[in-house]
Amino acid sequence: MRTVLFLVSIVFNIVGIATANEAFNRCDTLPSAQMDLFTYGSPSIVTSEMNFRKLFRNFPIYVDNANEIKLLYYHYVETIKNKKQIKSYVKRNFPPYVPNWGVAGSQGGNSDIGEFSTWRFTIERDPFQTIDEDIVSKMMREVKIGYEVWEVVFKLWDTTYHYYMFVNAKTQAIVKWGNIFGANIPQSHIDFINRKYKRDTKKHIEVVPILHHQ
Repeated sequence: MRTVLFLVSIVFNIVGIATANEAFNRCDTLPSAQMDLFTYGSPSIVTSEMNFRKLFRNFPIYVDNANEIKLLYYHYVETIKNKKQIKSYVKRNFPPYVPNWGVAGSQGGNSDIGEFSTWRFTIERDPFQTIDEDIVSKMMREVKIGYEVWEVVFKLWDTTYHYYMFVNAKTQAIVKWGNIFGANIPQSHIDFINRKYKRDTKKHIEVVPILHHQ
């Protein structure tokens, strides 16, 4: 007799994953414990750069289609001085500068196939993508004067993209709302990957920084 253990699926296709985390948090059928690629793992965030060191470490491990999106390097750009800069950087994080992104995941298993868990980014390959001005406006409100600007460069479909992220210089917290890499990932998926590859989650994580100096 087959015994169904569980089955949970989630799919979001949202510009910049702007509201994916909010919707995810409202899904009662999904695991409540969540993490993200910027904060998971030790050591704790004590510098702005640590957000990106963890992103570059966690991305290829916990994102199933990470081989499609090659993270190249990151670097600090400048500190936001006025609202004009905020608008300029935020606009560059949306089409036509970068494609629309979403997230999709599923978890489940039974006595025949065992346990499974997937989590991946979905990317729209549409040359006629347009900007959702409401989402852009909300993201602009999330970024404040005095925040740091960091650039992450990645390659997708043989095209190199430049993506800008914003960090609170006082708390070192990265702005995740509207951040294409900021989607919440179920802790259960992370645990599944750690079990599958027998990763030692208690071991101190040594991360080699990937910086590009202009």
